[in-house]
Amino acid sequence: MVTPVNTSDRLKQLRELMSSNKYNIGAYVVPSEDAHQSEYVAACDERRPFISGFDGSAGCAVVTTDQASMFTDGRYFLQARQQMDDNWTLMKWGIAGVPSWQEYVTDHLPAGTRVGIDPTLITAEQGAKLREALQAKSGDLVAISENLVDVVWGSARPVRPEDPAFVLDVKYA
Repeated sequence: MVTPVNTSDRLKQLRELMSSNKYNIGAYVVPSEDAHQSEYVAACDERRPFISGFDGSAGCAVVTTDQASMFTDGRYFLQARQQMDDNWTLMKWGIAGVPSWQEYVTDHLPAGTRVGIDPTLITAEQGAKLREALQAKSGDLVAISENLVDVVWGSARPVRPEDPAFVLDVKYA
């Protein structure tokens, strides 16, 4: 039996940052990917698993002032439910009537909501589409250069790997 990670303190700290005068956002998006859009990331980039407890390779967390939602696909429904505590709502991508995280922040949050995201973790195209959809509802997508989950994680966050890069032979290309 898997014991869910207690995320109460983590979410409390994140929400305090979100509501601070410095950020003033009503929602914060925590994707799985790193700055290179990798699905499998270094330990220091495992922000979504840290904030939610769910460590499957695919998913996106959306934290609002009063809710925490995890969006993932059918490969991970059971795992996510087992690993997340009662602070989280599992949003089952691919099930009829369940919005994507993008639809959720544009269609299910109150009009005028400012949605924060680390701009290095979303493509320019995704960001532009999301900003346009939010602005149509008097909201906005707010690029927050200091990742708020990293702030909550603090000194416990693993260090970035410094392994040297190497060139592979063309036969592997």
